[in-house]
Amino acid sequence: MLYLKQCDVLDIEVDALIYSTNVLLNCTGGVGACLVSRYGRKVQAKLHHLLAASGRRFAKQGEIFDHITLGMPYRRVFHTCPCDGWYDTSTEIVAATLTRCLQICSADPAIETVAMSALATGYGHLELDAFVRTAAALSMPADLTVTLAIDHDLSFAQIVRLAAEENLHATEAPIFQ
Repeated sequence: MLYLKQCDVLDIEVDALIYSTNVLLNCTGGVGACLVSRYGRKVQAKLHHLLAASGRRFAKQGEIFDHITLGMPYRRVFHTCPCDGWYDTSTEIVAATLTRCLQICSADPAIETVAMSALATGYGHLELDAFVRTAAALSMPADLTVTLAIDHDLSFAQIVRLAAEENLHATEAPIFQ
């Protein structure tokens, strides 16, 4: 089931975190910058190390880096690259990325709760309503509680309106069923 919560995605106590970064794996904005702020430069250094170890200068669009840095409260962190180098993406790429992350979580018995930000909607060129429709259309694994965290008042209000307009079961409990 997918829930909506107005908060900073890093403030939710969950087993796994899903967020989007860029093809350089630079944590220079959004959730990535907040991870570095909270958990130190080692977050950035490890992501750059993972990319260098792959023998590439750029991550591939749709690629997922499943890595936690010492000190993080999560069992898994999915650093996803739904955008290309020009920050373009599609709902299909975002859906495939989310689906892969959720499948990995569902296969891990230690993962029950997942928080995610709205992938590819910060610097990325995906509109927030397109992300919400994409996430709502996914088949959520029954064994997971997934929360979409929206920190901005206007964005949160936009999603609540969208859910009401499209009959996405907006309530104080799950927003999408």
